Amino acid sequence: MSLDPWHFPRNILAEQVLGMFESGISSALVFFAPRRMGKTEFLCKDITPLAEKRKWRVFYFSFLDVGKSASTDFTRALINLAKDQGALSKAGGLLKRVSKISGEAGGIKADLELREPEQAQESLKDVISQLSKKQKLLLLMDEVQTLAQDPANANFIASFRTVLDLNKSNVKVIFTGSSQEGLRRMFSQAKAPFFHFGQNLPFPELERDFTDHLSQMFHVATKRQIDKDELWKAFIEMQRVPQLARALVERMALNPNLPIKEAKEQLLSQVFEDSAFINIWEKCSALERIILKELAVGEGGLFSSETIKGLEKKLGVTDLKLSSVQSSVRVLSRKGLIGRTPEQRGYYIDDPNFKNWLLQHK
Repeated sequence: MSLDPWHFPRNILAEQVLGMFESGISSALVFFAPRRMGKTEFLCKDITPLAEKRKWRVFYFSFLDVGKSASTDFTRALINLAKDQGALSKAGGLLKRVSKISGEAGGIKADLELREPEQAQESLKDVISQLSKKQKLLLLMDEVQTLAQDPANANFIASFRTVLDLNKSNVKVIFTGSSQEGLRRMFSQAKAPFFHFGQNLPFPELERDFTDHLSQMFHVATKRQIDKDELWKAFIEMQRVPQLARALVERMALNPNLPIKEAKEQLLSQVFEDSAFINIWEKCSALERIILKELAVGEGGLFSSETIKGLEKKLGVTDLKLSSVQSSVRVLSRKGLIGRTPEQRGYYIDDPNFKNWLLQHK
């Protein structure tokens, strides 16, 4: 059970997921949802305690900021888990490839270091095998689509798929991602290492019982009442983003005279001024920015002569080449900012929150 009273448990979904793994129907699931929709909270506060109660080893890892160090960071974290749970000493040759084993002194934990970075693949195979030898292992891979953004991770992705295939009976995986295009490159393209590896599912949206729970916790915390109908309406208007709904209720708890409508407007204004979106925008070229603005308002076709003439006018040039537009589209795709429509006829802004930011500010 979560120690966070504001957390709304998704017990039924967690039971369904673990039930699929335990019955053998599936060995991997892929959940997609934009950021702030509660995927990480579900993994850490619903899936993890239930799986541990059922005697699974559980390992959570976020790929959001690892970049080119994905292979070593992921393997190092797994080996630290193996050591903490007493499995490292049984890993035979693995110990010979470790130069420093994590320890603890004065409450500070030191990391484990591999002797050679290229040994990460072999170590990954060894440690997963050891961790799953006597106990089922559940891997929770958060924001996994970021791996596909860097070609340097290609070998790691391929070797990871091989390791999972070899241990499929005892190792189950939940992948999550906030980029449809990134997940498509990892799981849906015919040449992708994880092609058809797991069922690709949309992460279920929360219903009215979620906002009713927040209303109840608001009363417990403040001894004040909150209009449940108004809170549900605000949740819908905020695109059913759980993180925003919780932030809205917390804002009202700290400001007794703040109405729901005003709290919502303040919160959305703050989100639209997100520095992360500003940084993304500032790193884009002039042509990339115009393409993003075109897509934000629904202009999915980018390569027609009419569209290119429109781009020329907005750029203030008269010689824009089709190849330049195609190059910018490829760059935006690699950055995970845009994706192809299912019918491959156009493009779209991958993150709905970023799209809303573009519409509000650009």
